[in-house]
Amino acid sequence: MTEIVRKIITFSLYVLMGISVALMLFFYFGAEVPGTAGTPMSEPIATETILIWAYVLVGLAAASAVIFPLIRMVANPKNAKKSLIGLAGIAVIVFIAWQFSSDEVLNLTTEHPDNVPHVLKMAGTQLGTMYILLILAILSIFYTEIRSLFK
Repeated sequence: MTEIVRKIITFSLYVLMGISVALMLFFYFGAEVPGTAGTPMSEPIATETILIWAYVLVGLAAASAVIFPLIRMVANPKNAKKSLIGLAGIAVIVFIAWQFSSDEVLNLTTEHPDNVPHVLKMAGTQLGTMYILLILAILSIFYTEIRSLFK
């Protein structure tokens, strides 16, 4: 990376941090929504602004997480193979979780709009993926610790 790009990124990060700190201060020390001041349910006036800022930051993080690896893949095609193998592994884990998830409608006492097969299948897939990744993380921690004992 050139020095100019590094300076631009550093300056951008300081600007984002400055905006975040200013919003935090405004949230804690700013005014409250009229009619809620002094009550246990008082709401700072900056709540919606901070939520929008959080969405902006999440969007920037997601875009960065997609764009920068793509740039790196184009710049260094040999390392692209490792990244694609990792993505394929995640796809296999999601597929396995999808195969084991159920789309059976729940027998609830009241109607619920999310009690439909495709939503239940997606929720089951997400939970299954999380459990598989959690188990893999725990196993990798044990493997690393046991391996270091024998070195």
